[in-house]
Amino acid sequence: MLSLFRINKFFANILLLFYIAIAWSSIFFVQTSTEPSSGAYLFEKLLSGFEHNTLSCQLIAAFLVFLQAVFVNIIASRQRMTEEVTLIPGLTFILLSSICVQFFGINPYLIANFFILLALYEMFDSYNVYSCADKIYNIGLWIALAGLFCAPYLFLIIFAWIGLGIQRANKLKERVMLLAGYLSPFILILTLMYWNDTLPEFYELQFGKNLDFLSFKAQDSIQLSFSLGFFILLLLIALFSLKTYNYRMKIKVQKIISILFFLVLTSLLTLFFQHNIMLQHLMVLIPALSFLISINFVRMPKHWAEIFHLFFLVAVVIWQYLPLLNLF
Repeated sequence: MLSLFRINKFFANILLLFYIAIAWSSIFFVQTSTEPSSGAYLFEKLLSGFEHNTLSCQLIAAFLVFLQAVFVNIIASRQRMTEEVTLIPGLTFILLSSICVQFFGINPYLIANFFILLALYEMFDSYNVYSCADKIYNIGLWIALAGLFCAPYLFLIIFAWIGLGIQRANKLKERVMLLAGYLSPFILILTLMYWNDTLPEFYELQFGKNLDFLSFKAQDSIQLSFSLGFFILLLLIALFSLKTYNYRMKIKVQKIISILFFLVLTSLLTLFFQHNIMLQHLMVLIPALSFLISINFVRMPKHWAEIFHLFFLVAVVIWQYLPLLNLF
C-alpha cells in the first residue's frame, strides 16, 4: 500500500483522500462522545459553535487534515528532506491524526497545527536568504495566531526563537522582527477589547480557563494508555533515528532536522501549562513527528516499510472500532 504513495506528482495528493477515508472510516459506524478541549479567544469566538461529535463536523475536520497533509508534502518536497520525494510525509500526518477518536472533529489543536505548519514553511525558507524580514515577521505572526486558537501554543515562540538561531546568524533586528510579528495580533485585539471595554472577557477566554501548571483531567485509562504508548513509541523512534536522519544530508536539511527536534521539545513543554490536559493535547506533537517519522518510512527497506506501516494502520483502525465490541 505504501508503494502507491512513493510518487513525485502534486496531483497524486488526491490519493490522500482515499487514505483518510480508511483511517477515519470509524466516524461512519462508531458513535463517539468525546469532550473537546476548550479553545482560546479566537476559537471560542469563531468556531465554538461547531458540534464536536456530529458527522458533518468530523467530515469537515477530515478535510482540514487532508489539506494540512498536502501542505506537509509541499514543505517536505520544497526542502528536499529526503533523497526520494514522495507523499509519505502527508500520509504520516494523516496516520498520526487518526490515532484516537479524540482527534476527530473541529478542535483548537487542529486549527493551531495549520498555523504551525505555516510557521515551519516560513522558517525553512529563511535559510541562506540575505533579507527575509517578511518571513521572520510571519513566523511570529503564525505562532501568535496558533496561540489565539489554542493557548499553550503561545509557548512555541521559544521554538521560533531557537529555530531562527539555527537557520540564521543571531541578529538583534531579526529577533525584534520575530517579536513584532508575535505581538501584532495581541496589540490589535487588545486595542479592540479596550475600546469595547471587554478586556476581562479576553483575559478569561485566552488565559484564565486555558493555562494552568500540571493540571490533569481524569480520563479513560485504556484510551490514555494506548494513545500515550503510541506517541511515546514514535518519540523513541525519532530520538534513536537522529543519526540516521542526518546521514549524508545537506547542511540545510540537517538544520531542519534540528529545528523539528526543538519543536518536539517545546511541544512537550506546553503539556506543563495546559489546563485540564486531555488526549487531544497530544496533537501538538503531530506537525514535527509527521516529518521525522516519514523519513524512517522513506529510508527503510521497502518491504519493512510496508510491514510497519500496515501494522500501525491496522492497529489504529482496530482501536477505533473496539467500542463496537463493548469492551470498554
